Amino acid sequence: MRACATTFLLLVAIAGQARADLPLAPPDPPRWRLRASLLSGAGGSTDGHATAMFPTTLEFGARVWKPLSIDVAAQAVLAGEEYEACGRPRRPNAILGSGGLRVDFKNGRSASWVAPFVEAHLGVGRQGPGREQNGLCSGPPTFFTGGARLGLDIWLGRVAVTVAVSYDYLPTAAPVSASIGASVVLF
Repeated sequence: MRACATTFLLLVAIAGQARADLPLAPPDPPRWRLRASLLSGAGGSTDGHATAMFPTTLEFGARVWKPLSIDVAAQAVLAGEEYEACGRPRRPNAILGSGGLRVDFKNGRSASWVAPFVEAHLGVGRQGPGREQNGLCSGPPTFFTGGARLGLDIWLGRVAVTVAVSYDYLPTAAPVSASIGASVVLF
């Protein structure tokens, strides 16, 4: 019995040594280290009235560590609403610049071609004049903004179809919108 136990331990030690001699599997390289995205969409908000909003976003992202990346973006938001304020027609169109953090849950080359992501960003923006209040009209406000985006990249090689749902803070008619566009691997 003791010989069986000794033989078994000897075989386990040899197998362990053989396993230790095997090379480790190489880490899964990321699908992208630097990417660009262009998204356009439609959404709605309320500012006392239902308002259609149409955001277009140009974004660049750089992978920092594992699924985490940083991004910078410029966004234009066109409003489908026009109102009269102080005798002039006005629209709450906006332009935003932001930087943020994004988590890509499947950014490896061996990962599925459907890759979900979540993003949070902060920035600064400027929007067309707001509604007239008590006979007073304010100028175009500059403001701090923030938002979030939840989406999917559907990778087709070095290009992806990107679909996302997002929210961006605006002083007048902050939109919740759905967007579709393309992402491209730059590096």
